[in-house]
Amino acid sequence: MSGQWLVLKLGGTSVSGRQQWETIEALARQRLDEGYHVLLVCSALAGITNALQHLADHADSLAGNEVADILSRHRQLAAQLETEIEDLLDAAGQEINSVLRMIISATDEIDRCKAVASLLPVGEWLSTRMGERYLARTTATDWVDAREALQTVREEDSHARRAWLAARCISKPDTGLQQRWLARAPLLITQGFIAAHPDGGTALLGRGGSDTSAVLLASRLEADHVEIWTDVPGLFSADPRTVPNARLLKTLDYDEALEMAASGAKVLHSRSIRAAARAGIPVRVGDLSNSNCFGTTIQRPDGSDSHITEGIRSVCCQPRMAVLLLQNLDMREQVGFLAWVFAEISQAGISIDLVSTSETTTTLAINMDSNQLDEATLNNLATRLQQRCAVTVFPHCSAINLVGRGARMALGRMDPNSTFFDDHPLLMLSQSANDMCLSVLVHAADAEELLKVLHSALIEK
Repeated sequence: MSGQWLVLKLGGTSVSGRQQWETIEALARQRLDEGYHVLLVCSALAGITNALQHLADHADSLAGNEVADILSRHRQLAAQLETEIEDLLDAAGQEINSVLRMIISATDEIDRCKAVASLLPVGEWLSTRMGERYLARTTATDWVDAREALQTVREEDSHARRAWLAARCISKPDTGLQQRWLARAPLLITQGFIAAHPDGGTALLGRGGSDTSAVLLASRLEADHVEIWTDVPGLFSADPRTVPNARLLKTLDYDEALEMAASGAKVLHSRSIRAAARAGIPVRVGDLSNSNCFGTTIQRPDGSDSHITEGIRSVCCQPRMAVLLLQNLDMREQVGFLAWVFAEISQAGISIDLVSTSETTTTLAINMDSNQLDEATLNNLATRLQQRCAVTVFPHCSAINLVGRGARMALGRMDPNSTFFDDHPLLMLSQSANDMCLSVLVHAADAEELLKVLHSALIEK
């Protein structure tokens, strides 16, 4: 343990108040006393990234007080922390206004994406610089720039939106970085969500990318483990806000956690689990308001079969899914039809989540949030696909995902008296190749009822 790195990631709600920062300070000192070198990876204050995205989306029609409101949120927290940050607010205000002018004057999508990628991380810059000043009052603390440690992967065929706003990093241990940061203070703080672009400037790791940042940085530093501190105790068998009887899952292996994250569990992003699995770094999830214990630990199996749990472990909901029904009566005789469909979708910079095919029909499910899509873009895609097939768009759908080993047998354990599928249309059914997930696509209005029905039948009973 002594001398090893430890990464603590703090989400937006975990850095938004005086009480939270007092807990962060106590946690950091405790980990330092245990002999770790500690890196804090922080998100922006809760709601700030959304506010900055609103600025980007409406840059040419702002009323003028939106930027002031963002700065005021930080000024109020600084007052609680008794920390002076007016110089930081001045710098942030100038940066925001400068980038907004770049967004307004952008002549193509690449320029606009570059500008947005510079605007959204202002929240992380402010939260971490303010946090550094607060923590430095009692503990030797330094701010480090995450872009010094993380660089995105260049993908020549990547769409501009993905290259700048949802980029990928491949992270390997970096002894040079470890030594440079060891020469700094024992407690370091840095931004989540961002990395350096190979062409210069800032790239984003996608919404929810701070979890991924924390794991990638842990890999670079060869950290002992990552602690994710948020506002929930861990991962549950369902969202407890929807299903009060949901069970806290104490331990998960990487495969289980990855399927849950990819299937709509909001606590961790799937990319962070994938990065943790590659590096073999355990991830511990806890509620900052109860920092004496962890709720869920995700780690590599111990080599025995005792950790393996058969059956459904979680029922997850993925909202904001769109389903495209492609009907082509001549598809049997058209060589390359599916290749053409996928090429059109790829050219639009869109990733397909699920696909199901029959002799004359192909059904596609697309995650609107992860692809950063609006209905206009979706309809433009449908118009292009109508060159070769009839297209029906269902823009407001949800995927209810059954996660666990042996998922394809799950529906057979449903109560035979259940009438849900008699009364509600099923848009798509898809099972994963690894038999870890079964996805049921329904209209968004039917999702909550189905979630409760499946949890009751497959987990509670």
